[in-house]
Amino acid sequence: MDLVETFVRADRTITGVLAGLGDVWLAILPPVFATDPVDRRVRDAVAHLARDEAWVPALLARRTMADVGLDAFDGDLLGADPAAAFGRLAAAAQTAAGAVTDLEAPVHCSFGDCSTEEYLWQLVVARTLGAEALAAAAATPSPLDEALAAAVLVGLAPRAELWRTVGILHPAVAPASPSARDELLALSGGARAVRPVD
Repeated sequence: MDLVETFVRADRTITGVLAGLGDVWLAILPPVFATDPVDRRVRDAVAHLARDEAWVPALLARRTMADVGLDAFDGDLLGADPAAAFGRLAAAAQTAAGAVTDLEAPVHCSFGDCSTEEYLWQLVVARTLGAEALAAAAATPSPLDEALAAAVLVGLAPRAELWRTVGILHPAVAPASPSARDELLALSGGARAVRPVD
């Protein structure tokens, strides 16, 4: 699957998890990334992802955050029905991604410029690992199928050590099995991966 398709699949996966999240919105979500707070509630984690999602159409259109307005997506984007609100933002993000034709085009992110390819991989990994963590919080089965996990591994593998070095990823762990899903979770040090690497 190509990168745009992988993004759409990852985005739809986390949207599906949110639709079935139930009553755990105020539960504490274990940190998905090393930069996440340890006491963050599920709703706050989803609100952070929603802000990311809201920026996707503008950033893929090569607009700067200053052009749009740095506070354009501040405030409560989730409202009374967080899953539905996120779904609307996700649909717009997926449409914008579907229009991408140049993966080398610059994207003007808050941390500086990067390629569209790099930006989309960051989104893919955040949505995939976020979906896994949210499903774990709701005590529901993993939402990651082998095809999506294998596709995400393609993007994460060459970036993992750099992201770990700059403090984004947790330490890697040994995979619980040779499945693509378990290898992905182990590489990221993420949800449901269980044993530290010796």
